[in-house]
Amino acid sequence: MARKSCSIKEFSWKDWIFFYQKKSIKNVYLRLNEKGEFHLSLPYYYTLEDIEKFLIKHEDWIKKTWLNFKNKVNEADQVYFLGKKYRLVLKENLFKTKILKNEIYTPSKLEFESFLRKNSKIIFLFYLKKWTQKTKLSYTHLSIKKMKTRWGSCNHKKGYINLNLKLLEKSLKAIEYVILHEITHLKYPNHGQDFYNFLAFYMEDFREREKEFKLYK
Repeated sequence: MARKSCSIKEFSWKDWIFFYQKKSIKNVYLRLNEKGEFHLSLPYYYTLEDIEKFLIKHEDWIKKTWLNFKNKVNEADQVYFLGKKYRLVLKENLFKTKILKNEIYTPSKLEFESFLRKNSKIIFLFYLKKWTQKTKLSYTHLSIKKMKTRWGSCNHKKGYINLNLKLLEKSLKAIEYVILHEITHLKYPNHGQDFYNFLAFYMEDFREREKEFKLYK
């Protein structure tokens, strides 16, 4: 016996659009997919009136499910850049990332990461130059990467400085503090009193700047 088939159609109800498809099933199935679209699977005998009755009966579940989805999307779309919170908006027709008021527009998340890497290099190199000149210390190599547990690290023997890409989430003052912190390790590898005396000599408010990182997990 040939299997019946039915194309996907749309049904508008209140503030939502429901995509529905009739199948050889006995019960109605409603789900919200990862794109935020409601999909209904219906028995063949279901009419538009039957669909509306079903939706009215399950309106509380629909509202709750939609609200949970929107909250998750809003949290995922929030990003921090140089200490300020923005909403990240994906627009495929853009050529590059742009910042407008409280929103960052970007053609893709890959391009947004490229934007972060370009800006991190400019900012990090600026402060590295500033503080190596002031302290008369020198490094041999800068590495910018994603790190899970550190904002920065230093190999004092080789003169390598590693900085976390996520530093771009913090304010410029906080970024500057981390860079001077790692430069100080070129002279004092450990966090002894000499290390902190040296740091305080060049940056009296380093303890205040350090507070911005206390909530980092």
